[in-house]
Amino acid sequence: MSFKTALAVLLVSGITLAPAFAQVKTDGKTNEKQEAKTSDRPAALQDFSREAYVIEKYNTRITVEDDGTNVREVTAEVKILADAGVKAFAVLSFTYSSANQVIDIDYVRVRKPDGSVVKTPDYNIQDMPGEVTRSAPIYSDIHEKHVAVKGLAVGDVIEYLVLSRTNKPEVPGKFWFEETFFKDAIVKEERLEVSIPAAKYVKVVSPDHKPEVHEDGGRRIYTWSHTNLVVPEKDPNEIPRRTLPPPTVQISTFRSWEEVGRWYGDLQKEPVEPTSAIQAKAAELTKGLTTDDAKIRAIYNFVSMKFHYIGLDFGIGRYQPHAADDVLGNGYGDCKDKHTLMASLLKAAGIEAWPALIHTSRKLDPEIPSPAQFNHVITVVPSGGKYIWLDSTPEVAPYQLLTLMLRDKQALVIPVSKPPLLMTTPAAPPDPQEQRFTVTGRLDESGTFTGHVDQLFRGDAEVSFRTAFRQLPQSQWREGVQRLSYALGFGGEVSNVIVSPPDETDKPFTISYDYLRKNYSDWDNRRFTPP
Repeated sequence: MSFKTALAVLLVSGITLAPAFAQVKTDGKTNEKQEAKTSDRPAALQDFSREAYVIEKYNTRITVEDDGTNVREVTAEVKILADAGVKAFAVLSFTYSSANQVIDIDYVRVRKPDGSVVKTPDYNIQDMPGEVTRSAPIYSDIHEKHVAVKGLAVGDVIEYLVLSRTNKPEVPGKFWFEETFFKDAIVKEERLEVSIPAAKYVKVVSPDHKPEVHEDGGRRIYTWSHTNLVVPEKDPNEIPRRTLPPPTVQISTFRSWEEVGRWYGDLQKEPVEPTSAIQAKAAELTKGLTTDDAKIRAIYNFVSMKFHYIGLDFGIGRYQPHAADDVLGNGYGDCKDKHTLMASLLKAAGIEAWPALIHTSRKLDPEIPSPAQFNHVITVVPSGGKYIWLDSTPEVAPYQLLTLMLRDKQALVIPVSKPPLLMTTPAAPPDPQEQRFTVTGRLDESGTFTGHVDQLFRGDAEVSFRTAFRQLPQSQWREGVQRLSYALGFGGEVSNVIVSPPDETDKPFTISYDYLRKNYSDWDNRRFTPP
């Protein structure tokens, strides 16, 4: 078993079953032979009885005005075929930003097999602050509308119409949007329609699905149609993809990456300005340090480890970061907030730092300038004729280490006094990757193995293990190492566990412990196998 797999036993994760289109839709790997064989038959003749649900209709209509305001109308009809489908659609959830958006639920209803209709009453609809606001109140503009669907059962068709209005565009006169058609659910009809003023510049990219385009009443209307009659089987041995495919449709009214960069650069100008509190903290952190590199390292370590990362994608809630002074006082922030605090502290220390917009799981498409292509913000510091790339969100990543998902990727870098530009992140980590597992011991005549284990990690695995043990109280470290030992295939007992402090990122991360195993391996049959 790999260290990556073993590490999973230290972390607790939850799985939420929700309608695929209420979340981010991802492409799955398609069995082409199966798709060709099955999709040739009309949908009405195909057997979908093993599915949890079938999306009969999913239509999105977007109307964009010249000032960037827009209305999105989503109409859906879903046939429920199993209890799993009931659980998936029992509660619908829609996230929006209360600062500039309004969500209206026109109707949610259930159509029974006998033709009767059960309408979900308005009092079943709740508007509440997003879950993140419970631990991070400064993100109070993130809201969710939850709809408890009334009377849903197997055999029913759930129907709903939801209107989302953007009354205050993020950028006046600008609009951007992307959509990925369903690949992981049966969809008989999926339709996307986008209406834009005919005189307005727009860039549309959808290489695998050509739209129909026509003009009517001074507007240009793009229409895409799609069906998906095969859900590919999941291969349990398939290695997860590091890079996701691009969205099916991408739309933007930005003409260049420089235009996108200038917009975000203007958003962060005011929040990054040092206040007296920022200046005092910068002076404290850099006291006695004589080189820029030492100052950058000290400020990075402070922002990285002392400020809790709120895992919000760039663009959720709002694009403008909170003021560095607010982040300093709150003790937490999302990616753009942590960059802003670090840039402000560095500025107070006389060091320039730039934001870099990047995506953690997609390759940037340079042909379509759009903020939608980013979900993360990191930091670039020009120093001594080179660029220092920093990401403070992992909290315990060593200085200058970008995790694998951020390496060798294009990012939009926004310098202070130069035009924004696309740059590529470093392809290699600053230090060689290293994992070392050493066991010394002896096997006695009774079949008892007594030994000592030393483990050392440097690089991506190091960050994962530091994170896991940082989340465990020290009183549970022995238990965590015991689970790790079991996961690695060692059935004995661990004791005298020593774990290096997770916050000491200047040194490799180490774990050591004594190990005792009675009846080693298959001792009852007078044989044993090496690890």
